[in-house]
Amino acid sequence: MKWRLLITRETVLFERYLRVDGYREMFGNRSRVRVQNLLTVNRDGMTALYVYIPEEERRLSLIKSEYHDGNFRKLLPFCEEIIKNLENSTNQFLKKSTGTSFVEFARYYKFGRAIVFYTEALSKLAQEHRYSPTIIRLVGQWHEQAETVTCNAWDRVKKILMKLAKRYGVLSEDVVYYLPNEFLRLLKSGKKVSERVISKRKKYYVLLMRNGRIRLYLGKAAHEIERREVPQQNVADVHELKGMSASRGYAKGRVRIVNTEIQMRQMKKGEILVSIMTTPRLLLAAKKAAAIVTDQGGLTSHAAIVSREINVPCIIGTKIATKVFKDGDRVEVDATRGIVRKLKK
Repeated sequence: MKWRLLITRETVLFERYLRVDGYREMFGNRSRVRVQNLLTVNRDGMTALYVYIPEEERRLSLIKSEYHDGNFRKLLPFCEEIIKNLENSTNQFLKKSTGTSFVEFARYYKFGRAIVFYTEALSKLAQEHRYSPTIIRLVGQWHEQAETVTCNAWDRVKKILMKLAKRYGVLSEDVVYYLPNEFLRLLKSGKKVSERVISKRKKYYVLLMRNGRIRLYLGKAAHEIERREVPQQNVADVHELKGMSASRGYAKGRVRIVNTEIQMRQMKKGEILVSIMTTPRLLLAAKKAAAIVTDQGGLTSHAAIVSREINVPCIIGTKIATKVFKDGDRVEVDATRGIVRKLKK
């Protein structure tokens, strides 16, 4: 398999497309780094992002080379300009709500996400190759700043998108499954995307960027792309998983799968929280959990940090816990040994 799962998050198509387009464009002629191949699979709002392994290896090598050539330092003034212009363009779009102001916002939002992508890769290199603590902190600060600013910008823009949708007779929850160019058409001519198409996108889509060309697939075509590119693992006979202990301890209980805020509302105190990866938006579920088990994440992930703070057993990095376990399954979590086991009913 030539794809590696990078991250899984709760996102919508509109914002995800902007991100992917931003990774493709990156910093223009200010850097040689580009992303030409990405695979996004979305089911019911949960988006799995895969990077192309051969390209990832070349990209990391190029980022390392650019860092040693001093290019990261040269990028910093441009990064400052991006952050400033993103904040300004966000305010302008909220104020004017025109096609022109949206295009300007989208331009700097994509640049902002490029900063996040670039600094995340550089941070990984900095830690692996033991760059100076000053550089590690600097890269981390820029990563955190770009992440915070872009997330805040999107949260604000999302609200105005949903407000504008009503003006054109589009459901607010539907407009976030438009593509950016479709939203521009809506603003300019009032042309809508059919509700049938939007319904399909909400349930399942594949967004594939191959050799710099981005295409959206639905239905059977999407399933065929996913089946061909990411072979599925058979978990029918798996009853025990091993991961990394993030917070020691032991617990028994019934599983509650929580990946979205809607699922979080169903969480009951004392249940075992099983998630692809937790985020600050799922904090209330974590606080109710007898133990936490995740597919993804490292020792500095949200689940790891929160579990240690609230003293709850936690196992991270099981890879397939959300596929093996279902709501209501009885499991025991031995977070000291890093083992979670399904119990007989």
